Amino acid sequence: MNDGLIKQFGIKAVLQNKKEEIQKVYLNDQRPWILGYSGGKDSTATLQLVYNAIKELPKEQRTKKIYVVSSDTMVENPLILNYLLNNLNSINEAAKRDGLEDIISSHLVTPKEADTFWTLLIGKGYPSPRQKFRWCTARLKINPIDAFIDEQTTKHDEVVVVLGVRRAESQSRQQSIDAKTIEGKILKMHTSNPKAYVYAPIENFSLSDIWTYLNHPQIPNPWNGDNKALLSLYRDASDESECPIQRDVDAPSCGQSRFGCWICTVVTQDKSLTGFIQNGYEELQPLLKYRNWLYSIRENEKYRQRWRMNGSMYFLNTADNKKKQGLGPFNLWGRQEMLRELLQTEIDYNKMLVDRPASVFDLPKQEYVHLIQPAELRLIREHWVKDGDWEDSLPRIYKEVTGQDLPVPNLQEPLLRSDELHLLESLCEEHDLPSNVIKKLLQVEDKFLDIKLRKGLMKDIDSILRQDWVHEEILQELMGDENQDETE
Repeated sequence: MNDGLIKQFGIKAVLQNKKEEIQKVYLNDQRPWILGYSGGKDSTATLQLVYNAIKELPKEQRTKKIYVVSSDTMVENPLILNYLLNNLNSINEAAKRDGLEDIISSHLVTPKEADTFWTLLIGKGYPSPRQKFRWCTARLKINPIDAFIDEQTTKHDEVVVVLGVRRAESQSRQQSIDAKTIEGKILKMHTSNPKAYVYAPIENFSLSDIWTYLNHPQIPNPWNGDNKALLSLYRDASDESECPIQRDVDAPSCGQSRFGCWICTVVTQDKSLTGFIQNGYEELQPLLKYRNWLYSIRENEKYRQRWRMNGSMYFLNTADNKKKQGLGPFNLWGRQEMLRELLQTEIDYNKMLVDRPASVFDLPKQEYVHLIQPAELRLIREHWVKDGDWEDSLPRIYKEVTGQDLPVPNLQEPLLRSDELHLLESLCEEHDLPSNVIKKLLQVEDKFLDIKLRKGLMKDIDSILRQDWVHEEILQELMGDENQDETE
């Protein structure tokens, strides 16, 4: 069992060696550093080591920038996000205090408005993420960080990305580190950007090394962050409240607890939210309830379309060797229900915040915490109207749940007035025509209405009429005949 470098060589020797290494890498070239900071134990240890090492350099040698970059997925656990934001602010204040404001600065990146979780789930109807369709990670976390890196490589040509990754985290992490390691070199290749290199100061640290360093009584956090609060955060995120520093080698460790997104449906059960609630953060109960409800409706046909977003339909083989129609994105009614439940969850959460007892992770009680942002509501509304919600139901739903008017500008006038829409629906029913097909055709016609050369009009119309769902009855009959033939 690996007890760690500190137990083997002593903390003084390990930290001296690490300080010299960090200073050597920093002084080696003029490439700025981008340090990934999540507020967790590994990134906190990495930032502490880097901050202290750079602070001890002579002023004339502190010449290149260190960008401390954090990612807000916009569906973070509110407690974790508040903790992270407080630390980012403290980092900037400490840099100013220590004369490092021109060198070290913190930055928060977020997903593009069109790529947020709620815009894609409730707006476009993406099925809630699962292990085999994990569409969220790249859009919410990876892409915003990569965009920041790309921005800096445009300015500086090349950068060094400093990450708090450790070989001892897992076998897959060790393999990932090894795959990018250049023999004899401290810096590694970046996964996707040829102009970025990776430096991992704590790659050989054990879990014991991390907690020993962070909670050493003679090594204060340089930006006055509370490392004991961080320890408490890991403890509170764990189901069993176990301590990460154990004397018994067989005792479980809470170092494996994951904070992540409060709405995560990739896992069957959210142990992090459950652990927080069991440790006194009862205001998170509405969030856990909504998350569990969202998980439960994912495979419910009532909430899903019977075709994919591109209009195609697909069929799956069942256990009895028959064909079963596969599910597409959430339908409009399902998305409306998800928004209604989310808005109510936001109200319930804020009510419980007011009455919760004081703790180190308190949110300011005078501030209303939004689980969904106005910009997301605007985009969701646009997606719904595009998908046939010509009655523009979102403002009505918002008013019914919150009692307030929707805090976003009105859309342009709808294609049809309410009475015209009802007439269209009745005519479609009378002539046995699918109203959603007619709506899409009208939208295409409106798109080309004021264009002199209507190039592309027939292509768009043809694209709609060729989609599988337009001919669903024929496909169902074909599948029915196939199942019947197989039975016979």
